[in-house]
Amino acid sequence: MPVLNGNQRKQPICTQSATTNVNVAVRYHLSWERRTILLAVIFSLVQIPHPAYGRELRATTSRAAELIAQPSTATSPALTTTPNVSATTLANGKGIEYTTNDYCEVFINDIKEAKPIGSLWISPQDACALHSCELNKQGVAVEVVKKDNCGDFYCDIDSEVKPKEGSCCGECVQTKCRLGNEVYEIGTTWHNNEDCTLLECSQLPNGVPIINAYQKTCPELPKNCPAEQIYIENCCQYCKQSRAVTPASSVANKSEDIWTEEFYSNHSCVRECKVGEPPQTCHYTFVVEWYETFSKACYNCPKNVTDCQRPHCISADGIARSVTVVNRMMPGPTIEVCQNDIVVVDAKNHLLGESTTIHFHGMHMKETPYMDGVPHITQCPISPHTTFRYMFKAENSGTHFWHSHTGMQRGDGVFGAFIVKRPRSEDPHGHLYDFDLSEHKMILQDWVHVPGISMFASHHHSKGDNKPLNLLLNGKGRYYYGIWQDIKKNEKPLPRTGNGGVWTTEMPKSSPLTLTESPVEVEEEFVTDKQLDDDVVMLHPSNDPKVHSLRIQQNEISRSARLAPQNNQTVGNETLAKQEEEEATVQEESLNAEVKVRHLTKRALDPEVPLEFIPLHQYNVSRGFRYRFRVINAEFLNCPIKISIDNHTLTAINSDGYDFEAVDVGSIITYAGERFDFVVNANQPVGNYWIRLKGLMDCDERFTSAFQVGILHYANAPVEEPQGDLGYQHQPQGIELNSMNKGTGYVDHLNMAELNALPAYDKVPGIDRDALKPVADYKFFVYYDFYRKDNPEFHPSDYYGVNDTINDANRVFTPQLNHISLKFPHTALLPARDTIDESIFCNESSLAQQGIDCRVEFCKCHHVLQVPLNAIVEMIIVDEGFTYDANHPFHLHGNAFRVVGMERLGSNVTIEMIKQLDRYNLLKRNLISPPVKDTVTIPDGGYTIIRFEAYNPGFWLFHCHIEFHAEIGMALVLKVGNNDQMLPVPKNFPTCHDYMPQEDDEREEDPDEPIYPGPPDTGGNGRGTQFTAQFIVVGFACLLKWVLK
Repeated sequence: MPVLNGNQRKQPICTQSATTNVNVAVRYHLSWERRTILLAVIFSLVQIPHPAYGRELRATTSRAAELIAQPSTATSPALTTTPNVSATTLANGKGIEYTTNDYCEVFINDIKEAKPIGSLWISPQDACALHSCELNKQGVAVEVVKKDNCGDFYCDIDSEVKPKEGSCCGECVQTKCRLGNEVYEIGTTWHNNEDCTLLECSQLPNGVPIINAYQKTCPELPKNCPAEQIYIENCCQYCKQSRAVTPASSVANKSEDIWTEEFYSNHSCVRECKVGEPPQTCHYTFVVEWYETFSKACYNCPKNVTDCQRPHCISADGIARSVTVVNRMMPGPTIEVCQNDIVVVDAKNHLLGESTTIHFHGMHMKETPYMDGVPHITQCPISPHTTFRYMFKAENSGTHFWHSHTGMQRGDGVFGAFIVKRPRSEDPHGHLYDFDLSEHKMILQDWVHVPGISMFASHHHSKGDNKPLNLLLNGKGRYYYGIWQDIKKNEKPLPRTGNGGVWTTEMPKSSPLTLTESPVEVEEEFVTDKQLDDDVVMLHPSNDPKVHSLRIQQNEISRSARLAPQNNQTVGNETLAKQEEEEATVQEESLNAEVKVRHLTKRALDPEVPLEFIPLHQYNVSRGFRYRFRVINAEFLNCPIKISIDNHTLTAINSDGYDFEAVDVGSIITYAGERFDFVVNANQPVGNYWIRLKGLMDCDERFTSAFQVGILHYANAPVEEPQGDLGYQHQPQGIELNSMNKGTGYVDHLNMAELNALPAYDKVPGIDRDALKPVADYKFFVYYDFYRKDNPEFHPSDYYGVNDTINDANRVFTPQLNHISLKFPHTALLPARDTIDESIFCNESSLAQQGIDCRVEFCKCHHVLQVPLNAIVEMIIVDEGFTYDANHPFHLHGNAFRVVGMERLGSNVTIEMIKQLDRYNLLKRNLISPPVKDTVTIPDGGYTIIRFEAYNPGFWLFHCHIEFHAEIGMALVLKVGNNDQMLPVPKNFPTCHDYMPQEDDEREEDPDEPIYPGPPDTGGNGRGTQFTAQFIVVGFACLLKWVLK
């Protein structure tokens, strides 16, 4: 990695003067006063009469020598002469009477002195006043004062004027570093691209500026790397085919390289992108399967932290649970390519009885619309035991990601980064950062401790909640609330102490709370919604006088949960340690009754595993460099995440792959499906700093107070965790970008509509200037809320309607767009478009024409909006906000859009109000340079307006990116263009449809023919025997007719 890191201590390799390579001649400019005194000294020494007065000059030699010895860079100053005051002048504020014509009597420091005519001296009280004793026109000796105003006094560009006692104009002191013709402030760092050094303007203890140079540390080049495979990136040499060596016990076969992260980080397509370079074809194999965190692949993780880095080991937040992943990684494999590379992904479905698809979030698939990965829209689901090949061009540069678009699989781990880079020279923000490293990606996810489908079923069909318990950063984190066992045992939570910001729990040896428990099986007759009195656990870190409230949810007690098993599994022939089982019965009080919950716990005999043993994700930087970070929000529930880094400013430059004018902020809020790029300047003292993730909405203090941390580690910093306090209450400083449920006009908040796109996008198809014309060709009002309706999926009216449930915990409101739930078709719309009767399509207008009032009835149909190819489309998306204080991010497939407006009007608003405001032109629109995105949030009780040119023919999904909402119909389909304008279906493309045969269907064959005919049967009464008999009869008849002739 081309940064200063490792145990190598950052030392200057050279130290040079701040004026290195600069020819600076030291010039001594003699001022008027100094030239005069110099002449006086010369005349005095050689006894030359003064030419003006015929007198001998008796200048003070010592004073003249003092002035001459003072070097100056000042030019000769302009002098001003005080007017004569006849026979009396002012000296030191006192009147002086001259009694002779040969000298002047003056006071200097309150001492009366006689100055001969021609004498020169400087006043101790005013260093800029040059005094002389001269004869006036009347022949009287008078004191004359001439002032130096320093008007022409100057210092060089690397110096500043500093006051100096006894000096009129001060002195020039060097305060900056100078290299060539460039001047740098103290503390500034810059790079020398010729020799890849970092230069720093520093200063010696005496304040003299110097320039220090530091050499970049590059990774070691493999000795066996062929010369033709060596390439240079950011001044360091790399080998394209290098592979990391893993321990012998975990070395994979060559055919299994896809199971290691090194395979993807060293993929041949991971390279420096160059202008004019031909594109490469990049192959990947994705195996989708059910898996487990803390599997046997983890060996002794987390007690041995290096085991947590083994292939196939997924540690998550320290709690064991089942997952669905690709290639046994979470996040899944990273695809990193250059713009216009051809990406080939073979998706192999190894799920036992579950289909899947892969969506490449951020790719418009202009040339390959069948690769968009939406089941029943652009393709059929990938059935178990089959493989589907995705092949497309990576046209859109930027930070993207791939994820499953089926069920809850994204929430269970089927996602990964998809980075499309471009040549550095084509990046308008390339001058803002020094490194764009593959390892500096941040994939954010919300996390629960049961499979997503279990949570979905519990929430929609019972009383389970939909609140994320935790957050993960690149698949890692700690469950800081994992002390709920204390409450389960009806014990008071034990105090935790902090040591450098790391929390441990002081536990009695007789009842150790470990992270070594196997599954906790819960048998229960009834579970209540009561919140325990001990619901809020108070933790007191020793370095923080404030109290941190960490909320423990009651559902964690009642729901089956598992802690990471620690069973002393070892390598080799060593056996597993025996485990003992114990039963614990816990008494829980309810609002209505006492409930006994019986927990059967397998408790391992391993020593306690402290919380800090669970690994966090760490990012390495070196002081003085600037790093580009790429953030991907892969969440599946309603939990916006605020990200910040202690003591560091985030310079936001890009969102969803589109650049905007850079803005410095203290934090960024990201919503599900969004991506952000920001630059971090590693300009703080060498140390470790918390990277903080703070969950909002369903993760906030009303529910789970979910937060997570990572570490920003400076090279040469101690190997320890940061000192900052942990807790949900932390509030980052500075401007907050992409604020939740905020309109425009705030001082400390910015929403996306307030950013400015770069001019380059004015010529990009789909989002160019045509999309910003005053009036769009098509305008759609898309409004939504949670509606109290008898959705037959969750509230069949004949049995338990929405108004018939026993309490609110069992009642589910339905999120809909325009009061319509999307019904996915039985076939895939795009490939089967020519066989579909479009009368099955519906929208708000078509249903109203049929007399259907979806505000009253529950409507579920194939919700489709149709527009001509290349039409300018405006969508006004409205969150009415009556049911909940919520927030929804929306994603458009196949197209990016301009965010031309975003406002919050109140806690709620009706679509009728929005339409009326629009009629009076009161909805704010920025049609000058609005930002470009493909995923955007809508303020609760407000609206967001998007504009785009429908340049991509096909069927494209527009949906809420919260999985619980999209899967139950909070979506619609945008049909762009006519069927014949869409690209033809690929050869042998998979199909899917219903199979519903009818008994009275006409059959061309004999009615006695079986439905599934088999091969001819020569030994029974099947078709073979029947055919043989018929042949014999016909043959005999022909023979008889011939004989009778």
